[in-house]
Formats: sequence, structure tokens, C-alpha cells
Amino acid sequence: MKIAVFIAFLIMFLITVGAGVYAASYGKAELYHFWVAFPAGNVTSTTTLRGAGPPITISPVNIDLDQRGLLKNWLQPGVEGLSTHWIYNLGTKPVRVKMELVNLTIPVKWEVNANMDYDPVTHTFKERLMPGQSIKNLGIDWLFYIPPYYLDEQVIYDGGLKIIDADTNATLTFIPIKIGRGGVSSGGADCCS
Repeated sequence: MKIAVFIAFLIMFLITVGAGVYAASYGKAELYHFWVAFPAGNVTSTTTLRGAGPPITISPVNIDLDQRGLLKNWLQPGVEGLSTHWIYNLGTKPVRVKMELVNLTIPVKWEVNANMDYDPVTHTFKERLMPGQSIKNLGIDWLFYIPPYYLDEQVIYDGGLKIIDADTNATLTFIPIKIGRGGVSSGGADCCS
């Protein structure tokens, strides 16, 4: 009886330690988190925006699949995730925010939660975001599903995220996103190509 209790305790201990190691080592790398603010124009390098809210630093997103951990490559080799919890209006007028991923050649699943009404078909928030404000309780995940035949390509996705004024259709910010292998270079696509 004592041996069975000891073995059960040891198994639970190893599961707990293993979960902690996974969270510390690999869990943070499962989703690439980045900041979004507008108006920033075409983001070609790391930039700190100042305006009607706090200073926000944004930059192009470059993901090198060769830099992922072994566990990520083993458990989810064909899924890459991006995430943001921050969309700030640093401009001077209220804006209805619309988002668009450009140059998509692979399937992407959008998961959006916020304290603001959102249209999942047009990827548009229905209310205006006031100057100096951010969308409250925001959580956006983009899950890129990479087909097996793309996994060995040098460049898998070369596009970006547009933040658009839904009322005027003007692009306010374009953040290049590049997913690839072997030291993905910075830059990415241009918002107006």
C-alpha cells in the first residue's frame, strides 16, 4: 500500500515538474506576441510610436521555424501562432478598426475576443476606438496551418497585417509578417503591393 501511494505521489510530482518545465521553456514560444498601434504607416523597422496614448513599440514580425524548440516541432510542426492583446489608437480621431492579413497562401484561423462588438466575417470592430485608448480585454490569435509540403520551404508566408479605418478604407498601419526557415530576413511585404 505504501509503495502504491509513493508511486502515485512520484508520478504526480513528475507531471507537475514536467508541466512547469514545459511552460517555462516551450509554452512562451507557442504564440508569438506583438503590439499593434495606429497610425504607423508601413512598419519597416522597430519603431516607437508616440501620440494620444502611451508610447508603443512595434516592429515587423519575423518567425524562423528553425528556432522553435524540439517539443514544438514534434507536437505541432504545421501550426504557427501569432497573438496580440494590444491595439492602440495613437491618432487624433475615433476609428472603427478593421484588420486584414495580406498575401495569404496558407489557411489561417482567427480567434478574437474583446469587450467590443466584433464582426468575424469582415474582421471589423463595430465600435469606434477613441484616441489614446486600446481595445479592452483583447485577445487575438492567428493560427497559421502550414501544409506538410510547405514545411521545408525557405519562405512559407510573406505578407502582413493591415489595420484599416473601416469607415474610409484607409490603411493606418501595416506590420509585415514573415514565416520561414533558416534566418528569415527582415522586411516582409509592402502594404501597397
